[in-house]
Amino acid sequence: MRRTFLMSLLAVSALWVLTGCNSMKKLQRDVIETAVVGQVTPSQLEAVNGKINFDYVVKFAPKQFDKKMILKITPRMQYGNKVEKLPSLYLQGEKVKHSDYQVVAYKSATTVTRKMTMDFKEGMQNGILWADIEAIRGNKAFALSPVVLNKNGVKVWQNYSIRMDGVTYMPVMTQIFVEDIPAAQLGVVSGYVLFPVSQSKITDAQQHSVVMNRAAEAMKKVLGDKNATITNMVLYASSSPEGVERRNKNLTANRFKAAKVFFEKDLGIAGLPVTNDTKFVIPQLVNENWEGLYLLLNDSDIANKAQIISELKGAANNNKREAILESYIGKIPELRNDILPLLRRADFFVFYTVPEMVQQETQVVYYMPQTNDKTPAVGTQWNWQLLNDLAVGAIQNKEYVKAQKLLEAAIVLKQDPALMNNLGIAYARQGNMTKARDVLDKAQVRKEAKFNMGLILMQQGEYAKAVNYLKDTPNIYLAYSQLKAGDNRAAMDTFRHLKLTNATEYYMMAVAAARVKDTSVMKQALQQAFQMNPTLKKQASTDVEFRNYTTDPIFG
Repeated sequence: MRRTFLMSLLAVSALWVLTGCNSMKKLQRDVIETAVVGQVTPSQLEAVNGKINFDYVVKFAPKQFDKKMILKITPRMQYGNKVEKLPSLYLQGEKVKHSDYQVVAYKSATTVTRKMTMDFKEGMQNGILWADIEAIRGNKAFALSPVVLNKNGVKVWQNYSIRMDGVTYMPVMTQIFVEDIPAAQLGVVSGYVLFPVSQSKITDAQQHSVVMNRAAEAMKKVLGDKNATITNMVLYASSSPEGVERRNKNLTANRFKAAKVFFEKDLGIAGLPVTNDTKFVIPQLVNENWEGLYLLLNDSDIANKAQIISELKGAANNNKREAILESYIGKIPELRNDILPLLRRADFFVFYTVPEMVQQETQVVYYMPQTNDKTPAVGTQWNWQLLNDLAVGAIQNKEYVKAQKLLEAAIVLKQDPALMNNLGIAYARQGNMTKARDVLDKAQVRKEAKFNMGLILMQQGEYAKAVNYLKDTPNIYLAYSQLKAGDNRAAMDTFRHLKLTNATEYYMMAVAAARVKDTSVMKQALQQAFQMNPTLKKQASTDVEFRNYTTDPIFG
């Protein structure tokens, strides 16, 4: 009869000194044969989204575990020449003192189950799960031969339903604009000046620049029209985020004051009664214009601009961000000489009205400063509705900063939901989701704004909220958000009412069907997806969404 584990361990103390090679091997064999090996469930280890979870079960018969023994079992995954160790499992007999491990009963059967988890590493597909086993009795220990727990490797499952073909399946921003707003009798004249570093003085060169000369000429024509009425002026003042500008705490405010005095005088409006109104000038001040810097960097030809932006945005605090910027200023002349100077500025927009009967006779010049062209753009007969159309064109041309300024200026004249919707798009395209959400929230009266708000919420992972904004215009993004929010039946219903157009959309429908256990629709959708994009078949075979269905012939 096979010797029991109990008998083997009773002899441990003598074996340390007296046993020879043969008896040591017999002890190892006896211990292994008594179920210390245990079982791993499932027998096919699986990595689901990067995690391997399994149960390790060890069973002991009555009178099998020595009362004074501690058993240490350490599972480890061997893959190639690498090893990943898991936390050790400690068990102890009934008479072990000064330890607090799980006790294995002596007279009754004991089953020990331990849930284990490890991160998946490439190569574990062909790995072997071992266990190092050590018996401890008193102050002596005996290492047994490692045992194989599982040699089936790891099957890898991933969630491909959200990320496909290497790109996240969601829009950056859908361009739903509001165009062709009925025209009104409004006009605008605009221009700008640049300041020397850390100064609020406007130089002679800037006072007599091409931009200001043409703006003054245009303003003279407006003032010469007895039917024109000046209404207000939007005035932007900005400072660059470099150290010498940051240390000048009142710099932006001083630039605003200097620009206000100069613009009103140079344009010939300083003596008008309207300028005495405290609401005539609408101020927009930007200290340490980091967002402007990111945008100008992104539009530049600097080779490592993406790295610079990433480092600046990823800085742990403002001091570190400032130090990163200073280091690049010293190394990149274009940053120092071309980009940062464009952030030291003041821009103005003077608005006026003209009666409808003389609108066609009015010539108005509008100037928009360009980052890569110091000469102004010239146009005629601008009003707030035409500013909107110009902004739409700017967004379509990816001139988001220009669109933002146009729309902000137009909103001064008219708090219109259509303008706010488009401004939300301009902000979103620049990555400023906080401001985008704010203006889109104010524009919800328009379905376009609600839809765009839903897209932003979807981008930011607020899927349940996104559903509330997208539900009035059923589309693939609504279905996507419903899936991500866990409302699988609602997603399935949305898919049924959509006209799907590509493999990705059919694949996502299959995911929804799998989640609600509608295998018929799942197979039909997958078949369409595979026909449109055959590479998805391999992907589906390891997609966690379909792990319960891979025996179906469609995956073969």
